[in-house]
Amino acid sequence: MRESSITLADPLSDLLDFLQAQCDLSGRVVAGGTWARRFANLDAIKFCAVTEGRCWYSIDGMSEPAPVEAGDVLITNGTRTLTLASAARLIPGATTTPVVRDADNQYQLGHGCDFTMLGGTVKIDADRQTLLLKGLPPLIHVRGNTDEAEPLAWLLKQLVAEMKGRRPGRSIVISGLAQLLFIQTLRAYLAQASDGDEGWLKGFGDQRLAVVLSSIHGEPARNWGLEELAKKAGMSRTSLAVRFREMMGVPPLAYLTQWRMYLASHELRAGASISEAAASVGYTSDSAFSNAFKRVMAVAPGQYRRTAREESEGPRMTGKADTREF
Repeated sequence: MRESSITLADPLSDLLDFLQAQCDLSGRVVAGGTWARRFANLDAIKFCAVTEGRCWYSIDGMSEPAPVEAGDVLITNGTRTLTLASAARLIPGATTTPVVRDADNQYQLGHGCDFTMLGGTVKIDADRQTLLLKGLPPLIHVRGNTDEAEPLAWLLKQLVAEMKGRRPGRSIVISGLAQLLFIQTLRAYLAQASDGDEGWLKGFGDQRLAVVLSSIHGEPARNWGLEELAKKAGMSRTSLAVRFREMMGVPPLAYLTQWRMYLASHELRAGASISEAAASVGYTSDSAFSNAFKRVMAVAPGQYRRTAREESEGPRMTGKADTREF
């Protein structure tokens, strides 16, 4: 885990450090004229950054389409299909015909180029993706004209320049910029997230809960109690319990158990014994640890460890971009 000061309260860094997410830029979409495209649901976390023009978008369950403009970034968690179109009225009839990319990683929709967008996926080890999927709302829309989104404009400008050029180290730079784009979008989202949003990531933007989360992340093996956590947040036990459950979906100590089991799963995959994994997250009883692990991970730790050992191909990554279709 990342060494951090609880005083600084930075649970988002803790989460991203644990997830080890990698952002893969799929390519550039160019569109013009009349067009509408319904993108396949690949059960992957995707990001779309508009660099020129504007279009309309919708995801399953939205009451009506919304505009997205140059400088805006969308993140979808892969649970609902995203549709983009040149006009709102075209969304119901959007096509799912595959769009093949050319040698320059460019995809053409319609005719012309009055709209351009960069798109990509977030690749995460399969065993950790569930954690982030539960945290993200179905869609995040960060508008480029907000103060929180100011860094996004610079990142998009650099990405466009790198994709057009052929400078040494291009691939590494593009990968790094895409990674920063994803993280900065999450930071901008947390600055504006609503309490009513789905997913628990919004809780990371609450300053009082951030102290609690950082305490848990910083010392997961500690025997935390609700009263001690409440004191760190400057809240009463009842207020913390209510606020935490409201934002995170579970009580504080239930979140502690979940976080411990995700950490323990990483230890098991790395070859630790059940006793070693249990001790690493504060359990002195293998039996108590096994019960908690099965409750959170839906599989016994022994079976989890055996399955991990049998996977000769290495870590399973999800969200890998299709090499032929956007």
